[in-house]
Amino acid sequence: MPYSLSGVGHNGFEKADLHIHTKCSDGIFTPEEIVQKAKKSGLKAISITDHDSVSGIEKAKPLAKQLGIELINGVEMSSTYQGHDIHILGYFFDDKNPELTRYLDHCRQLRTERAERMVQKLARMGVKIEIEQIILKAQNGSVGRPHIAAVLQDGGFVKSFSEAFSKYLGSHSPAYVKSIETHPAEIIRLINEASGLSFLAHPGQNVPDEILRQLITFGLDGIEIIHPSHDAYKQNYYREIANEYFLLFSGGSDYHGLKDQEEDHFGQTTIPYEWVTKMKSRIVTV
Repeated sequence: MPYSLSGVGHNGFEKADLHIHTKCSDGIFTPEEIVQKAKKSGLKAISITDHDSVSGIEKAKPLAKQLGIELINGVEMSSTYQGHDIHILGYFFDDKNPELTRYLDHCRQLRTERAERMVQKLARMGVKIEIEQIILKAQNGSVGRPHIAAVLQDGGFVKSFSEAFSKYLGSHSPAYVKSIETHPAEIIRLINEASGLSFLAHPGQNVPDEILRQLITFGLDGIEIIHPSHDAYKQNYYREIANEYFLLFSGGSDYHGLKDQEEDHFGQTTIPYEWVTKMKSRIVTV
């Protein structure tokens, strides 16, 4: 039986959400607010997986401990493979690992440079915004396209985030600039060297089957099975692939809190906590 987005299939069992974004990248809520939402939603465990940033982890720890929420170290890291943007989720790693933190600092600079290039493209189209506005919107977190979309909306250039992406910022739109082009094998290595587990994020969005199977050979520990973009068919399909290669399962809401995209469905896309337990067992046995 597939696990549905509402949690059907593991009702009555402890639940977790291992894919959540905060203001430390392109989410709307602070890490502390996310912890409060997790408590209200009855989640046993969460992972804050900001884009190329681990700064939200320390911010969330005190309240998570106080409220009895298990906070799993997490990050969503960008890479490129054969023309495809590939996102790798890392869990249970040492967030103070020197090599990993140096790399994430480098990514933060690359993200700002990418935003600057997109601002330049927009300017050539007659859409005048400033990089300083975007950095301010990011509140010193990892700069991303949603921050640019927010500035465009504030300036009256678009009416919604969806319009910003379809008109200007989407991967097939005129102001788009490619993401970080690090090879996914290097991302997987960084996570594993930091004593973490690496998972392929939302393969149903943008990863062809032949690419997925190549990525597995780079040393992935698991696949994100549950995601808002995965219907029951895709959930079953990726479970079968994971089982074929003895990979772990993960999943979550990919929650950003963007009103015109998600409203407030926090806590409705979850995984059974037993998947977290299996992850921990893998760490112990490797």
